[in-house]
Amino acid sequence: MNTSFYNSISGVVSSQFYIDVVGNNIANVNTNGFKSSTAEITSLFSSILSSSTASTNDIGMGASSQTTALNMTQGSLQGTDNTFDLALEGEGWFGVLGADGTTYYTRAGSFSLDGNGNLVDGDGNYLMVTRGDNMTETTLDAETLKGFGSTDTTLQAYAITEMDDIALGNVGDQTKVALPLILYYAPVATTEASYGANLDPTVTVDSVNVDLDAADYPSTVTPSTTGTINLSGTVSNTTAALDPQEGDVVIITLTDADGLTQTINAKLDENLAWSLSDYDVSGLNTSSDLTVTSAVLQTSQEVANEEHFTMTVIGPDGDKDILDMTFTKVVPQGEEGTTWNAVANIYSYYEEYDSTKTYDTSLYYVNESTKKVYEIVDSQTGALTFNSDGSLASNTVPTLNNGGTALTLDLGTVGSFDGMISSTSIEKSNIADYNGSVEGYLTAYDVDENGNVVATFSNGKSSAVAKIAVYHFQNDQGLTQVSSTLFAESANSGDPIFYTDADGNTVLGSSIANQTLETSNTDLATALTELIIIQKSFGASAKGITTSDEMLQNAINMKQ
Repeated sequence: MNTSFYNSISGVVSSQFYIDVVGNNIANVNTNGFKSSTAEITSLFSSILSSSTASTNDIGMGASSQTTALNMTQGSLQGTDNTFDLALEGEGWFGVLGADGTTYYTRAGSFSLDGNGNLVDGDGNYLMVTRGDNMTETTLDAETLKGFGSTDTTLQAYAITEMDDIALGNVGDQTKVALPLILYYAPVATTEASYGANLDPTVTVDSVNVDLDAADYPSTVTPSTTGTINLSGTVSNTTAALDPQEGDVVIITLTDADGLTQTINAKLDENLAWSLSDYDVSGLNTSSDLTVTSAVLQTSQEVANEEHFTMTVIGPDGDKDILDMTFTKVVPQGEEGTTWNAVANIYSYYEEYDSTKTYDTSLYYVNESTKKVYEIVDSQTGALTFNSDGSLASNTVPTLNNGGTALTLDLGTVGSFDGMISSTSIEKSNIADYNGSVEGYLTAYDVDENGNVVATFSNGKSSAVAKIAVYHFQNDQGLTQVSSTLFAESANSGDPIFYTDADGNTVLGSSIANQTLETSNTDLATALTELIIIQKSFGASAKGITTSDEMLQNAINMKQ
């Protein structure tokens, strides 16, 4: 009879333990990173132990609350507006450094920057990271500090060297890190620039006046006493660029002994000759010989197409300079493609145009339309030749001097269409690209999926500055819970470790989502169902006590 009392009491006590565990789970249903627990109840030894035969009258000794087991499944992820709200997608733990110098572990990733730039949780524990070695303390002048909204040169400032990824250090090397509030991205001069465009190979013919050399127009002048002359001559093609045709006009200038001149127009016949008889030159002194002092051929010729392009490059001082390129087609055009002479100039802004000044054209370029004056940093010439299909055949434009930094101008790959081309059958948009950057000022910090804390700058550049550590354990269940979301290592959990890949490189083993928090993994529906079960179990155990009491009272009453 007494056994039933104790068995029922153990059931009541176990139910109390169970409801405490479930109640704690329910209480933390909105606690980010919380890991729910499961109450483990075990049966006590039976009253009879026999190793030889099966017992036929074995009576159990009730139940006992043995322990709790952590549920390590990942909670749902919920988006937030805070950059440093972080969630682990997969295994692992964030490490935080407590005020006592102990590293604790958590899945609750709600962090923020304190006044010193440290990443801390709500209790002031510091997030553990590997600090990059690409930030160096520097001194910035007042002019540069204006980009940060200050001119106080005593402020602690850092300069950054761009890195895409920070390598995670050893477990024991992790530390808190103060993210600089003044982080400067120094300007980087352009060393490589590329340009692609379609140089129009269309043959353009226009009327032109060509000054003839004396050897190209042998002529005869026969004066008379009546103020007229007979004039004849021919045009020969001794100049490669000269192509006289029947019907072209020759403008001849006659000069007399007194220095007076008169121009005469004559058309070429099929033999490229002209002849004028009794032509009136009464305005000249014909008492002595007249001389043909010049001749101009009015003809149609292929005109040299000229194309002009500009693009931005970065100078060593961080200014946006101009790379100015002019391409002039060599005429006449060949049958197997075209050749274009190239002139490449780097212009750096100097000042607004001042009409009272005289600018040396070998040192300065004046833009008439914008009224701006540019210093000529460098000027180089070369040539581009193209195959008959329009692809680049050769490029002799040399490297430019970008204020002491060599700048390679890539105008395309020989035999391809990836840069400059010259074709009427291919459509190509102008494409410009260059490296280098202007100076940049820190605008914000962010966290990428690889755990890098990334600084972004006003010049559009970004760089990793630290790597968030993700710790792992051989036995997560063995961690010692020190608060609702903080855990400490123990002998049962083993020491914290970092995962490595096949090459031995340290990896996170999880991805990190920013502006995201892991919610509690408490299943509220299951917890509420467990409450019903606990309530019934508690009531049944309590009923066992009252029933045993009634039976005992009846036995006592039997004596009366």
